[in-house]
Amino acid sequence: MDVRITEGDAAYELRAAMRFLIAGTATMNQRIRLKLILLGDMNFHAMNCSRVICSLCGTEQEVRQTCISCGVCMGKYFCEVCKLFDDDVSKEQYHCHVCGICRIGGRENFFHCSKCGCCYSKVLKNSHACVEGAMHHDCPICFEYLFESRNDVSVLPCGHTIHEKCLKEMKEHCQFACPLCSKSVCDMSKAWERLDAELATLSNSFDDKMVRILCNDCGAVSEVQFHLIAHKCHNCKSYNTRQI
Repeated sequence: MDVRITEGDAAYELRAAMRFLIAGTATMNQRIRLKLILLGDMNFHAMNCSRVICSLCGTEQEVRQTCISCGVCMGKYFCEVCKLFDDDVSKEQYHCHVCGICRIGGRENFFHCSKCGCCYSKVLKNSHACVEGAMHHDCPICFEYLFESRNDVSVLPCGHTIHEKCLKEMKEHCQFACPLCSKSVCDMSKAWERLDAELATLSNSFDDKMVRILCNDCGAVSEVQFHLIAHKCHNCKSYNTRQI
């Protein structure tokens, strides 16, 4: 899994983009094409592969990195657990025993978060919000299982996870709240300031009506003057609120 941290639109969002390593016999050295004798259906890690046949000398053998007969290397990277071969070691593959799969990007660059149930970039070690099994559920937009997804995944400030492309589509449709908990997915302070300025120019015919609101961002409950457009949280100044 390749995890990287980039700046989002206007430097307001923090993203953790993740990519799982999907590699099989197609990535092996072309002169060693292996014939896999499977115990069952082969998944993307080929973990059910029990024996291989070296195409160079024809020797059938247990799955291993080097041929027991001719000594040829079947893959510069080899995972005995996943039965995974890859000649492109520039991806810095490593096996995470807790996740149970191979990832890319270099072991020294990642840590496994036991609560979230996944490897994250060390950049997030002391800053991400832990959510139980954050990676072990479907993307709330496209419903693809995130733990096995090959597409980049973003970790939202609330700790929930979503495909990066799905998050981008949300923003293109002016949706800036987490689909799971409704917290803002990025720093919206500039947007709230602009909304302050817009509302100041509008007259409100409900000056005497008061309503109770719940802030989706900070969780505070406030009593504010009713407005047809939006209600501002007294605690964190967010307009990401709902009437209760």
